[in-house]
Amino acid sequence: MKLKEKLWNWGHLEMSHNECTGLDCSMTPEQFAQEYGVPNAFIVSYGGNIQPPFDAFAERFNVLREVKWSVLGDASTPLPDAELGNTEDILAVLEKGKNITGGIVDDFFSEERMERFPPEVLSKIKQKLNGAGKDFWCVLYDNQLDLELEKYIECFDGITFWHWGCEKIRNMENNLDRLFNISNGKPVMLGMYLWDYADPDKRPMDSELFEKQLKRYFELLKEKKIEGIVFCSSTIGDADLEANKILKEYVVKYGEEEI
Repeated sequence: MKLKEKLWNWGHLEMSHNECTGLDCSMTPEQFAQEYGVPNAFIVSYGGNIQPPFDAFAERFNVLREVKWSVLGDASTPLPDAELGNTEDILAVLEKGKNITGGIVDDFFSEERMERFPPEVLSKIKQKLNGAGKDFWCVLYDNQLDLELEKYIECFDGITFWHWGCEKIRNMENNLDRLFNISNGKPVMLGMYLWDYADPDKRPMDSELFEKQLKRYFELLKEKKIEGIVFCSSTIGDADLEANKILKEYVVKYGEEEI
């Protein structure tokens, strides 16, 4: 398998981040896959902008190599009424979305979401998805590593891990050690931001820290210590940012390597 086949886009819909970044961007997940050589995507509702039925979206994203769909959207997306979130809606479009390989809960480890979806409910979601041959993932941030999460982590097939804030990358190695301890052998994908969303001044990523993180994550991918790398996001893929340029250069340089 080529290295680029392990690269993922955090696929919010086009223009989703314009307000929070102040940028004027319109790149789609499909365009990002073509321009950046990142063929896979997590498709996640942002502010409630992806709602069931998912038929039209599933057909649209069939051009991607592999897709994992949000059982719960981001923190600004209202929680679904159904006990199992959007699980049944995902299963309903598998014929049209033949590249859908799993589901994910975004921004999960908050008091509201953990209370609404306790381990017994998460286990039902996992069972439903696994029964259809799909896996079940979660989002975990560096500032959540101290939470008591063991009973919850057991309910997922894999973890995507993110450093919330550019400066956190300086503590990357320590956080990764803690992550791998918490994951207890489960597959891990490591997330990377193309923009520092945690910065109140709306700043781009520090290019030196971004490249340091990207280089390290590519090493871990080649060493088969992680399952993939996820980039957030195609929504700013057409912005003139150093992080975008560095990502393109790395995919061109290393993407065709067999791992």
